[in-house]
Amino acid sequence: MIPLTGIISLVVFTLFSGVLCFENNVPVYMWNIDTDAVVNPLHSLNAEELVGKVSLSLEQKLVALFMQDELSVDDFKSNDLAALKSLAEMENDGTFYAPSVTKTIKLPEVLEAAGYSVVYIKSHQDLPTSPVVGKTVLVIDLPATQLGDLRKENLQLNSNAITEMYEILKSQQSDVVGIFTAKKNSQLQLDESRRRIARSAAAKSAPREETFVDKFYNITQDSGKLFLFFEKAPILKIKDENKTEWANFTLNVDPDITGTVVNETSKTGVLVLTYKALVPAGPKNDTGFLTKATISFRLSTKRGYWYINQTSIDFDVKINDATFVENDLVLVTTDVSTPLGRSWHCTPKSRLASYGYYFNGTIVKYTNKVILETDGFQLQPFKVSKEKFGDGYDCVGFFTEGIWAAIILGLIIAMMLAWAISMLADVRTPDRYDDPKGKTITITATD
Repeated sequence: MIPLTGIISLVVFTLFSGVLCFENNVPVYMWNIDTDAVVNPLHSLNAEELVGKVSLSLEQKLVALFMQDELSVDDFKSNDLAALKSLAEMENDGTFYAPSVTKTIKLPEVLEAAGYSVVYIKSHQDLPTSPVVGKTVLVIDLPATQLGDLRKENLQLNSNAITEMYEILKSQQSDVVGIFTAKKNSQLQLDESRRRIARSAAAKSAPREETFVDKFYNITQDSGKLFLFFEKAPILKIKDENKTEWANFTLNVDPDITGTVVNETSKTGVLVLTYKALVPAGPKNDTGFLTKATISFRLSTKRGYWYINQTSIDFDVKINDATFVENDLVLVTTDVSTPLGRSWHCTPKSRLASYGYYFNGTIVKYTNKVILETDGFQLQPFKVSKEKFGDGYDCVGFFTEGIWAAIILGLIIAMMLAWAISMLADVRTPDRYDDPKGKTITITATD
């Protein structure tokens, strides 16, 4: 059985190896080397420290340094380097593996500073044809690998190339130490590539809109005052009925409030928001253009409550080379009703108004043609005081679906608990044998 300390060490090593993949730490693999050097898997080495550990084992030997462009610990876990592993296992002097080494690109410089003669090999033709005398390092740059599906095949090709060139060198002299490493961590490159792709995709799909900061409007008139707040930019959706496509216009500019009237005496008013010169957001309908859109909310009061009596819209829009013009188009409005002196508030994204037909105050036909969506909206038209909104009436309400589910589930559990307690309370001992005037009943072991 594996001891607990061994399991803990393995887990720590695995986690630490995963963390190292995000830094430019590269594994280094050596074969045909007789060394007692030990590497702490939880510690990264630099090129100088690595050479210092194995310098005695490299004395008077030919060093073949195979340098790849990218490599990671995961590559050694796969079967892509099977040829290299088979070659290393056939050597008698053993292998050496350092999972995390920094500045591997400086290995030739460090070896040269240690007294080695560095020779760069570009192809098979540059390999020495006779035994090399003295401390020499042959630096062999391998073909570049690529991210994606081709990387697996390129690793296999490089592994085969290392095997062939090493066997050529080994046929000339036996004391050849092979070193396989890379300049960069392939996992780091993969993560960076993914981030670039994600940024590129986000840049292409992001709505073309300005940064929207929550907007507060204090509309003060001689006859009254109105407060309006948008946490996020509202969205006006207009449908191209010819092609059954939608154009989504993000209303991220300050509207013109000309025409807004608030009468505190009669408790009536109208909120007018006019938006001009907007383009639709999203990849579709990039040729659309909103020349003008005027949204009017008629405000009334009844029995101590204020409410939106009617919502209408005028717009002139071009979508897919077709122009649509509407004047005083009445929309179906969400039920907005709040006591006087209080504000109406709705945080989640909701449909504030949409297109529909009316007949005597009743919808006889409803179709989505125009939709006005808000995400964080607050309004108070009457009895505004102290330069702030009154207490808010939220569109969600106190008893949400989650609260109702918790209440019902709690009641069911309480009923089950009460039933269980009643059953336990009804448990009684048999009392027909209990006669205080009679003889005590005894039961022997034989009975």
